[in-house]
Amino acid sequence: MNLKNLLYDYNPDIVPERGSLLISEPMMDEAFFCRSVVMILDIDRGRGHLGLVMNKPTHLTLKNLMPEWEKGGDVPVFCGGPVDNQRLFMLHTLGDLFDGASEVIPGIYVGGNIENIVDYIDSGGEIEGKMRFFLGYSGWSKDQLEMEKENHSWAIDLHPDASGLLRGEGNSYWRREVKRLGEKYRSWLMVPQDPSYN
Repeated sequence: MNLKNLLYDYNPDIVPERGSLLISEPMMDEAFFCRSVVMILDIDRGRGHLGLVMNKPTHLTLKNLMPEWEKGGDVPVFCGGPVDNQRLFMLHTLGDLFDGASEVIPGIYVGGNIENIVDYIDSGGEIEGKMRFFLGYSGWSKDQLEMEKENHSWAIDLHPDASGLLRGEGNSYWRREVKRLGEKYRSWLMVPQDPSYN
């Protein structure tokens, strides 16, 4: 019996777009991407793709990155990926509040005016489910993501549900997004997180 036939219902016609989710296949063992969900933020057909891992928490808060900012101690920072870990990104649902925010998908925005963001946090604005910060990003050179897709490394959700994208973390986040892919990916949920249990 071919394990790939059981686990994958590969559709070569699905091409990731801005705002798509990449959901890692259940046995991927690469450290940054094991049981990961990545949102694609930017596509440059000549250069590649840029995205953020949505579900990998770190031990850091914004105060660790900006020690003078007391209120930053209440704001967790997630790992966006292995590239440029000096660069901070923010996704949020508060597009109308932050000047310069750019809509990724309906209801989810990236970036904004830093003074607006600091004012929101300092005034006690809600963080959970409203905004999420990421250190570093995930990048693919031209054609790299296409090759990974052909190797069944990723399932693609072209139309993610924005309502929960900034809530949850880890394996439970990954499982939630796999369930949203539908029945053809149900076999992914039967693969144990620890391969030694196979």
